[in-house]
Amino acid sequence: MRWSNRGSSSVDGKEPQLETAPDFPSRQPIMGVVVRRVRDGAITLLIVVTVIFTLAHVVGNPAIAYAPIDASDEEVALIEHQFGLDRPFTVRYFEYLGDLATGDFGESNWQKRPALDAVREAVPATIQLTLAGILVAGLFGSVGGLLAGISPNSLFDRVTNFFSVAALSVPNFWLGLLLIVVFAVNLGWFPTSGRYGWSSIVLPAATLGIVHGGRIFQLVRSATVEEISKPYVVVARSKGFSMPVVVGRHVLRNTGLTMATTVGWEYVRMWGGAAFAIEYVFAWPGIGLLMINGANRQDFFVLQSAVIVAGAFVILSNLVIDLFYNLIDRRINSAG
Repeated sequence: MRWSNRGSSSVDGKEPQLETAPDFPSRQPIMGVVVRRVRDGAITLLIVVTVIFTLAHVVGNPAIAYAPIDASDEEVALIEHQFGLDRPFTVRYFEYLGDLATGDFGESNWQKRPALDAVREAVPATIQLTLAGILVAGLFGSVGGLLAGISPNSLFDRVTNFFSVAALSVPNFWLGLLLIVVFAVNLGWFPTSGRYGWSSIVLPAATLGIVHGGRIFQLVRSATVEEISKPYVVVARSKGFSMPVVVGRHVLRNTGLTMATTVGWEYVRMWGGAAFAIEYVFAWPGIGLLMINGANRQDFFVLQSAVIVAGAFVILSNLVIDLFYNLIDRRINSAG
């Protein structure tokens, strides 16, 4: 991208125009991106299912979770036969894949109902928390990073940069506990835990937003500082254009992909486990809390179902991000 010297813009004071980049022939159709990403996502999900099944049936023994504490070896063997755990591993594995294809994720020995039903009830809470968290992170990181980047070494830049580094340095669960002590226990502004209306989501969303927003802030600030030092910004400023005009019309366009990329990946990181620790701290009834409780109760079917559904959301989020990249920047070569 460069400034065009055509015409008399350098003489008559009109704003210089950016030359339009030609279409890249290597750009693939959107449908090709969808097909390829769905294929890769299906392979990844199959790997996740295989690992989870192997850990549950080779490293551990699901029959023990269903047996009484004082069960004899004969009783455990009977439970193993009832669930088919005494059959060869490959037979059980392919039967498990067939059950998953029909929506049968097993029966929860903890909640005494289909494991997938328990996961379905927890998914909306996690979606609500992650969307609220990424909204806070996006506002803090993108807006703050942009403003700090266009005025490097200013007081605002130094203060916000300090807070962003601090946000990156503290564990998210520790920050959550700190917010609970200050704003819930001492000030009494918000509830300490649970999901009871809009006020209960403020502290967990703020915890996610602060931690993930710090990383967004750093990357957006660096991209903005680099962009405003390029020749086209210097030329525009020398022609009398104000910094807000240059930033709004040109700099923001070139840093927009960095913002979208970082925000998207931070949302994926939330589904990759970051939000689950916050759910446990705030007793937020999402997938993370369900997984931890399932692991404590040795409920393999609930644990497997929650991990598979969370993995599917990560894959789906990656697909949406890839499609968004192709829509906002036509220069992206989606090959590979």
